Amino acid sequence: MSKTENTLPIPRRSRVPAGFQEYEGDRQFATTLARGLELLHCFTPREPVLGNKELAQRLSLPAATISRLTYTLMCMGYLAQTDSYGKYRLGSAVLSLGYPLLELFTVRRQARPLMFELAAETGGAVSIGIRDRLSIVYIEAIRHSANSVYPLDVGTTHSLAGTAIGRACLMACPPREREALLNQLRVKTPDEWERHGTEVMRNLAQYARWGSCVSVGEVYPDVQAVAVPLGKIDRGETAALNCSFQGKALNESWLREEIAPKLLALARRIA
Repeated sequence: MSKTENTLPIPRRSRVPAGFQEYEGDRQFATTLARGLELLHCFTPREPVLGNKELAQRLSLPAATISRLTYTLMCMGYLAQTDSYGKYRLGSAVLSLGYPLLELFTVRRQARPLMFELAAETGGAVSIGIRDRLSIVYIEAIRHSANSVYPLDVGTTHSLAGTAIGRACLMACPPREREALLNQLRVKTPDEWERHGTEVMRNLAQYARWGSCVSVGEVYPDVQAVAVPLGKIDRGETAALNCSFQGKALNESWLREEIAPKLLALARRIA
């Protein structure tokens, strides 16, 4: 057998970002644009400043590719340099890009005073969330107390599988779409599914009885929440309504029997 026959082929590096493998080879899919947008997603409240080396590791891309992306995004205002050499943070263009989208959700203006009422009555935080791929992003959030140490503001993202609002958003989806999302959670986020899958399926099975979904101490040990679907809101987005509590004794029955009916009543007023 020749040396050539013994040589195994070198696996081809995927051009599309992780999680978008179904678009591999799709000529309509703009890979460079996708990489740039995924790069922006790397910046979080926990990691607001990142350098090219860290970004290259997170995106599994060559340093030269990352350098071109960060330079271009900085020139366009989507990234800004920090005082530390070679480090970046999100630029103001990201904020100006998101604001027009938030303004399209007119349900926020209608819901805000009603959410304030419920937050004051229950002592909890009331939020509206929509799905962003396999996460939930808040488009409105009202807190009764400013003492929360966990992210609860507009624009923050949360687990689709691990949160009450994520599960309620799943219940707002048509059955086929919901099943497809459950399959994506199993395949694309196996760690999330291993941690939360059992509770996801329990919530879905009990939804017909309660009309709500709960998460009790799963993402954060002292946080509990109950949520209900809102259905389709502005722009046809699937949304859910959530009421969460931090620092109270964990009590699923209380969430189901005391808080969920108030949340359902609020959902009917908003819809």
